[in-house]
Amino acid sequence: MTYLLLACRMTVGLTFLVSLASKLRGREPWSRFADATARLLPGRTRALRAERRHGLAATVAVAEAAVVVLTAVPATASAGFAVALAALAAFSFVIRTAIRRGLAVPCHCFGDRRLPVGPADLARNAVLGSIALTGLALTVLVPARGPAELAGAAVAALAALLVTVLVVLTGEIVDLFGLTRESR
Repeated sequence: MTYLLLACRMTVGLTFLVSLASKLRGREPWSRFADATARLLPGRTRALRAERRHGLAATVAVAEAAVVVLTAVPATASAGFAVALAALAAFSFVIRTAIRRGLAVPCHCFGDRRLPVGPADLARNAVLGSIALTGLALTVLVPARGPAELAGAAVAALAALLVTVLVVLTGEIVDLFGLTRESR
């Protein structure tokens, strides 16, 4: 179970790190993300001034950074999983609302993605949420053991890397197979 917990910590932390880094890599990616965030929120957000849009985007970035830091430290991993679950629930609510409203807005969650949010994003969040929930359960139910062996930790890291790549590229994978509205 130690290695499964380690893989969960790495997957959740790395996925949130990729998301955060894609937003912080420059002024243009940040502005696209801030604008998309404001457009995706339910209610009257089109009139949000630029500073409010950036404040809203900064709140998301701070939550993502918290997940990265908290899941990296074994003693705070349960808090990291809890923050990740809360963030994923909020993201999913916003995405589901946007889908219902018929909005064609890309979220820029993992960079300069042109496709609007859709069911694949909800599925991605559900998978990542399941991993975070598994990690949270393991931090609570499984007693902490000594340090992990290098071979087991390496396998956990490789598994986490593979799952992270699949999670981050969910939209592109769905588009590749023609499963998005825009591909049909």
